[in-house]
Amino acid sequence: MSFGIATTAIIPMRDQAQHQSEMVSQILFGEMMSIIDVDEEWSKVKLDFDGTEGWIPNGMFQTIEANDYNNLKSSKTIILDAISDIQIGNASNTMRVMHGSEIHNNGQQANQMIVGNQLFSLKHRASMPIRGNIRHAVISKVMEYLNAPYLWGGRSVFGIDCSAFTQMVFKQNNITLPREVKDQFSVGRIIKDIDQSMPGDIAFMANENGQICHVGIVVEPYKIIHADDFIRFATVIDKKICNFDTNKSKYSLAYIRNIID
Repeated sequence: MSFGIATTAIIPMRDQAQHQSEMVSQILFGEMMSIIDVDEEWSKVKLDFDGTEGWIPNGMFQTIEANDYNNLKSSKTIILDAISDIQIGNASNTMRVMHGSEIHNNGQQANQMIVGNQLFSLKHRASMPIRGNIRHAVISKVMEYLNAPYLWGGRSVFGIDCSAFTQMVFKQNNITLPREVKDQFSVGRIIKDIDQSMPGDIAFMANENGQICHVGIVVEPYKIIHADDFIRFATVIDKKICNFDTNKSKYSLAYIRNIID
């Protein structure tokens, strides 16, 4: 089996091997993958982080051999919790990468990653995680995505969907969540009543047909933040999810899960 690593800021992952196909997710700089299939211009890959499968353009990632893959995998990994600049080799210009990108420290210095013959250096030290209460850290990260536009399959502050929003917030707090709403629902434990919820719990929502299809993060009891056109606040009124700015609702609260403790 061969492997790969993202060496561009964001790689669109598509359902089929063509640019017109649905984007099912995105791969961020430094995330690693197994290569399932290859054709002339595209490769089908499985992302290590969450197991998502899809097709990506061959020119947007670098293939690596098993030894290099294992070396990178076993190196200390920095998960970037801010938009950061990466220097490629000795070039004077840099590449800007997103929250949740990864640096695998296999270089001579603590900010360096070597992929094949290419050196990638983190130009600015990543911000330190908030010490102490993990729930406070989660809510702090939530606020950095406020007003980010909704994008089906997106995983960045420049476009993100509901389940990626929860996934990326928790990734930056060293908690791994699956990619899809239906899979996130299996993580943690049920909170029976919204009165018992705490900041950082995950709220699962249902559409008018009762199907659980949406997810957000509890900021405080009866107040959540979710991706509905953009990342925004909503309040829970009689189990209806009502956006602050419009007071309109298209979801109802189904369940709350605690994945932190």
